[in-house]
Amino acid sequence: MKKILVIFLTLFLIPSFSFADLKEMKKMIMKSENYNLGHKKGDTTVNGLKLKPLINKEAYKNAVKKKYGWLDYGFNIVHAKDGEPVRWGKTAQRFELHIDDCGFIYKNGKYRDCVRNPPKHRFEIGQGHNEKKSLGYKHKQEYWYTFSYYLPKDFEITRDGLTVFQFHSDQGPYPPIFNIRITNFQGLSVDIGSSAGAFNDDTNGCDGGVKFKVNVCDAVLLKWTLIKPFPSQIKKLAGKWTDFIIHAKWDSRPSDHEKNEGLFEVFMDGKKYVHYEGQTAWNIGRAVLQYGIYEKKIPPTSGKIYRSFKYEDLKSIPTIVYYDEIWAKKKCEKLDLKRLGYSCKLLNEQSDKITPPDRKEINS
Repeated sequence: MKKILVIFLTLFLIPSFSFADLKEMKKMIMKSENYNLGHKKGDTTVNGLKLKPLINKEAYKNAVKKKYGWLDYGFNIVHAKDGEPVRWGKTAQRFELHIDDCGFIYKNGKYRDCVRNPPKHRFEIGQGHNEKKSLGYKHKQEYWYTFSYYLPKDFEITRDGLTVFQFHSDQGPYPPIFNIRITNFQGLSVDIGSSAGAFNDDTNGCDGGVKFKVNVCDAVLLKWTLIKPFPSQIKKLAGKWTDFIIHAKWDSRPSDHEKNEGLFEVFMDGKKYVHYEGQTAWNIGRAVLQYGIYEKKIPPTSGKIYRSFKYEDLKSIPTIVYYDEIWAKKKCEKLDLKRLGYSCKLLNEQSDKITPPDRKEINS
């Protein structure tokens, strides 16, 4: 009788992880940005930001109806006490996507990412695109940001493009202002798309087959390589935390405007790789940050890779990434960089000489 009672309690009184994760996911999506992913007060994982999953309620309800697996494993707060990788403090954020996962972007009964050409999918966290209460950064503001990024020890490039961190406009179908990503063709790179402004295009030629009434393209895309696309180099990202510090002066004026003060500085593990001066924001809305998994749903097709993948291979290879210490402050000193092993003095002593991009892509 006691054995039967124990089994009963195990099956019916103790909720499964899936149930708990789905319940928490619902809170993150349905509540306002003030819920901030459920992070507790004093948790160092997020500081100076209000964040939520960038999925609307319609997409969430459709995902529940379709019983999509990513509702359980797509995003979770993980703990150091459980043996999970944590950069600092007690918690970190874990993302996971499988090659067949879809439905994060869904509106008016239609899918968006998975029917694109090429198909993409995502699970992203960011500042809410909330027109009534914008939580982003406006013209003439200056901010410092940190985030730490971790890839599992067995990581290798299995998708043709993996976005790490972005700044977007909070309004309209604009491309990213700023983008850090990993591709098999270019390695780990910083892309700045606001340097020469944007233009309207009715051919849908610059956004992978997503059709808007008016499609907006960046006129010029500047690219800086942080890690070259060689297997031995990319592997340096795996099994350890990589720290990024970004210094931004937001300026929506054209780069050649006499009063433009726009600036992007990008530091990786304390070393400055990018010093860019010019336009740093679109001339509409505010800049909002977002991060997580956003990737193409296809195997690599070009670049200096050492292993070939087929779509069937990728069904057994999920993409898993971790983030921690996502901070935003108006002054470098407020970032408390000593927790990461750096200092504002170390950053500011590095050269302010403009670093030319490795590549420049011109759209027309």
